[in-house]
This record gives sequence, structure tokens and C-alpha cells, in this order.
Amino acid sequence: MTTDHASDLSEGLKVSITDLAPARKGLSIEVSAAQVSAEYDAACRSYTRRLKVPGFRAGKVPADVVRRRFGREIEQETVEHVIQHALGQAVAQAGLQPLRAPVLKEYTWREGEPLSFTAELEIRPRVSVKGHREIKVRMRAPEVTEKMTAEALESLRERAARFVPVEGRGVHVNDHVVIDVEGRVVNDQTGGAAGEPFAHNNILMEVGSGGPHPEMSDELKEMKPGETRSFTIAYPKTHESSDFAGRRVSYTVTLREIKEKVLAELNDDLAADLGQFTSLADLRQHVADDLLARETRRARDEARNSVVDALLERNPDVPAPDVMVEEELDLRLETMARAMSLQGMDPRSAQLDWDGIRQRQRENAVKRVRAMILLDAIAEEEKISLEPEVLKRALEEQAARRKQTADAFKARLARDGRLEGLERELLRDKVLDFLLVTANI
Repeated sequence: MTTDHASDLSEGLKVSITDLAPARKGLSIEVSAAQVSAEYDAACRSYTRRLKVPGFRAGKVPADVVRRRFGREIEQETVEHVIQHALGQAVAQAGLQPLRAPVLKEYTWREGEPLSFTAELEIRPRVSVKGHREIKVRMRAPEVTEKMTAEALESLRERAARFVPVEGRGVHVNDHVVIDVEGRVVNDQTGGAAGEPFAHNNILMEVGSGGPHPEMSDELKEMKPGETRSFTIAYPKTHESSDFAGRRVSYTVTLREIKEKVLAELNDDLAADLGQFTSLADLRQHVADDLLARETRRARDEARNSVVDALLERNPDVPAPDVMVEEELDLRLETMARAMSLQGMDPRSAQLDWDGIRQRQRENAVKRVRAMILLDAIAEEEKISLEPEVLKRALEEQAARRKQTADAFKARLARDGRLEGLERELLRDKVLDFLLVTANI
């Protein structure tokens, strides 16, 4: 443990800063007795002005009465004010960049003596980046093949498909059926119920597909509308649902409808139905252009990832402060929960091991935080800054996706303390573009 410096930062304040970890500092601070006494007297005067004590006029309560009756409260207020002020001054004058408020560890003070206390804080590391101008990567040329275009057009046909009711026969493979399902997990030892019953109505599923319950397809074959069947399915331990993996489930299924998927013809009529396209050739060109834009973004992202990997390899000792890692993990899980909500799932009731997911994401989160620190340092070293119009455009785009005005969205980010984070992310994107230009061969 080494001391960076120990000096008087201002009159009445002595500060010693110690390295506890690469991104954590320990502060030992002493505030002079004279300064603490002045703050104590100021607190007494404040109490005197505010107090209403029987037998005394407002603002005329003697100081000894105030101290006798409210000494404990005055002392606590004085200590809190002095510590807060001293910490702010020490951090500012030492040029530290705290990632969150310092944590007070302990303090000692007696009236008439200096106030001494210790605190710890995590800081944004200041690093010297090595070798970022020597990185070389080759960005692949984006390519769109006839096969890719054909597959994209086929996907559009799938999205435009119609489901036509089928009568006069039972269920066949590749049919789409509408079913009502009741079920319950079976106790393997007794054969009786082992879980709460569940029921879902009007479920649309494809028979014979690789969906979430392919095991059910065999049980539905040749069923006819209005028919009910009961059966039990033993799910493998590798099943994607933790509710069913390795368990036996008893089902009762009623078939409501059989539907056959009919794909649209790939012609000018389909092109007109899908949007403002004058012909199939026009639609095909639009699809190819979209694919090229996607492949260009993908090639660029791959190259940027290679640059980041090379940057981390050249700077293996960059720390990842715990605060930043935890914030990154929070963001990842929030993003996952938001995606589930958009798909109609409730993240709170989902049977997911959130702690396990968080732990599995930790290594990637640490890597991401180290990269962020390096990119921030390069921005400072290369004097790269963010243009106001870039931030303005990003706010407008994100606000539009949320159906808000840009001003309202910006105010919300500022209120939640996230506006600076968005600015940093945009600046890091600009740094990555700068690195990609210098690294591309």
C-alpha cells in the first residue's frame, strides 16, 4: 500500500490518499480544530435562530441553553457537514473522478480537537494506452449472394402467408392447429400430480415443427376438430424449458381448428402487397440493398471488435472497477428483461436463474468495462470530442422509438443520471471509427 501524496490542500485541511486497488482510493482526512469549531458555532447560531423555547424571545435563546438541550443534534450536524465539505474539497483538488459517492469508514472527534476520518472511493482509472496506433485489421468486403436474396424473399413469402381452414380430414404434419391445453406435472414415484395445473386456450402451433413442444406433434396426428385426447409426455433433461426438463407432464388437448399455410406466389402482386414496389424486380433490388447494408454493418462491427480485442491484448493491466462492472451487468439484465417484455413474456414470473445469468455475463462485462476505459483514454489523448449535432440526432432517434419528444427524453435521461452515459457511448463510437480508419489495411 503506497501513499500518492500527503499535503495541505487548503487551510485547516490535511489529506492523505492511498492506493487500495487499481481503481480504489483510501482517503485519510484531518480537519483542524479551529475549522470544526467554526462550523460548530455556525450550527449553534442556526439552531438559535430556528428554535422556539418557552421563556425566550425568538432568536434570543442563550447559546448555553441551545448547547445543553440540543448538543447531540448540533454535534451530528456539524460532523456531517464538515465531512461532506472536506470530502468534496479533497476529491476535487486531488483531481479524482469518483464513480459514486465516497464511503465513510470511520471518524473521531471531540469538541476542541481536530476531526479525523477515513473514506474509500472507486474512481475512473486514468490509463496510458499502449499501441493503439499500431493495430492493423482487415475489414472484409460485404457480399450479397443470390442465395441470400432468395432466402430473404422466401422469408417475406412466409410473413405474407395465409392460413386457410381445413375440413374433412385429421391433422397432418406441417398443419397449423388451434388447440386448448390443460396439463400438470406428474409425480414419477406415485404417478399422481406433482405441480399446479395449467391451462392455455387458442394456442396456434405447427405440427411436426421444431418449436418448444415437438414431442406433442405425434400425439396430435389424425385428430379432428372437436376431438379431445389425453396423454403423457416425458421431456428430456436437455429440454429448453426448466419447468419441463426431465419431467413427465400429463396433458388433455382439445382440437379447435386445422389450418393449412398457403404461401403467396413470388410475383408482382406480392411486391405490391408488401409495400410501395412496382414490380418483383423492384422488390428484389430493395431486398438486395437491405442485405448489403446489413452485411456492411456486420463487417464493420466485426472489424471494430477485432480492434477492441487487439487494444485489450496490448493493454492487459487496465482495471475494471467493481462499480462499472455491476452497472454493466445491470444494463445487460435490463436489456434481456425488456426484450422478454416485448415478446409478451413477464420477466418477473419467468423461471430463470437471474443470479446465474448475471454470473455468466460477468467475464464479458469486465471485458466491456476495460474496453470503455481504454476508449475514453484514447478520446482524451487524441482530443476527440462529440459534436452537439451527433448527440441531438441520437436523442431524436431514441425518442422517436419510444414515441417521445427529444426534449422530454433528454430531460428523463438527465433526471435519471443517464445522459452522460449516452454521451460517453456516442464518443466511444467515434473513437472506434477513428481507430478503424487507422487500423484498416
